[in-house]
Amino acid sequence: MQFPVVDGIPPARALLGARIRELIEASVCAGPEADLTEAAARVAAITEELRSAGAASPLLLAALDGGGHLSVNNPLEGPGNPLAPPLTWVEIGPESVRAEVALGAAHEGPPGRVHGGWVAAILDHVLGRATAAAGFPGMTASLTVDYHRGTPYAVPLSAEGRLVRREGRKLYATGTLWAGSEACATASAILVHFSADRFPAAVDTE
Repeated sequence: MQFPVVDGIPPARALLGARIRELIEASVCAGPEADLTEAAARVAAITEELRSAGAASPLLLAALDGGGHLSVNNPLEGPGNPLAPPLTWVEIGPESVRAEVALGAAHEGPPGRVHGGWVAAILDHVLGRATAAAGFPGMTASLTVDYHRGTPYAVPLSAEGRLVRREGRKLYATGTLWAGSEACATASAILVHFSADRFPAAVDTE
């Protein structure tokens, strides 16, 4: 199995992701005076236009300056995926990783706070990145999240993760989601390491 790798994030795909992200935010905050039926018809027309262009696998990696790849359509970090906040990586190293993120009203659970499922998803992704950056890519087998306070949205957040230890194929990682200097949630996870030959080979599409 092979998957495509492009040189950098495709600008048009990232722009489309950003515009749809704005649309999602605007739609959940639309007031009663908005013509939602007309808006739905216009969105449907664009959806059909994109669908008629043909379907492709969502898996697309962008080679980054300094090495490594970013998954363009990933639902957490992918700028091309409207579901992604997305995470912006400010540090990816063998000792730890750190990402910045801003969530919006579309991610609200309790009033004024981020839904706990999004908090867990962000921490899960960051821990996966941490083990991969340490040289041991893996998939989550178990994830424990402790919520210390409600996570606000529309403010800068940061998430950190690190590989704590490895026992055979088992990887133990921990992480924290921060709002400024306040820890909103912490997580610990066990991941299962997959050797490099278990992953599909990359193919340069340039």
